[in-house]
Amino acid sequence: MDWSLSKVTRIENGSVSISVNDLRALLDFYQVRDAGQVRDLLGLARLARRRHWAAEYREYVSASYMDFLGYEDDSWRISQYHPFLIPGLLQTERYAQLVVTIGPRYRGDEAAADARVQLRLARQARVFAQPQREVRIVLDERALKSVENTQLMLEQVEHILFRLPDHLHVVVLERDTAANSALVGPFSLHEFEWDVDPDVVYLDALPDDVALVEDEAAVAGYKASFEDLYRQAAKGDDAQRLLEEIRGSLREQTSA
Repeated sequence: MDWSLSKVTRIENGSVSISVNDLRALLDFYQVRDAGQVRDLLGLARLARRRHWAAEYREYVSASYMDFLGYEDDSWRISQYHPFLIPGLLQTERYAQLVVTIGPRYRGDEAAADARVQLRLARQARVFAQPQREVRIVLDERALKSVENTQLMLEQVEHILFRLPDHLHVVVLERDTAANSALVGPFSLHEFEWDVDPDVVYLDALPDDVALVEDEAAVAGYKASFEDLYRQAAKGDDAQRLLEEIRGSLREQTSA
């Protein structure tokens, strides 16, 4: 193939994405003939060529977080757990502002903090607008009582109760059940419909970053951990009842 070394290097290190035509030539060069695999790879190339919806926020987040957003966009199922905080997809704007400004990276930089919050809200809107994607979130009861500002937490609980789309499956891990769950730590599992795109896990290094886990055995371990947490959590009417009880307690505190 008549490609310069610099072109190959830039594609290999991710500096540029490969064009669909170049990928076709590359697949032909390596004699990749399986029609399904070719279709999937070309589909991934087309997605990679699109301008990232979060490009305007790039200066405020790490490269690994931008990659995380890309994985989230492409996932057919997202499974998340955090032992001490409300996961980002469920956060109200006020709660997100509190969490973002905890970290030293955004403390004192109002513009950067606001951009990060707006990115989180935009991320929610994208996920909420795609009902074909399954989203499962294990909400730890401790996270619902982790902020001293009771009015803020009341707004957060009511947001979870009344303002989330139906395709978000939120279950609640009760305090007694969650005794050992902190050993797992916060993570987000992303599963994909294309065979050429293996499932991955992102570890939450809040407030500033995320870390990618691709090792097959490690990802399988996180899958098993999530299924165990999900199995133990309160669901349906039981989860609703628990959230209503917490809401009632917060309302009493705010009116006292």
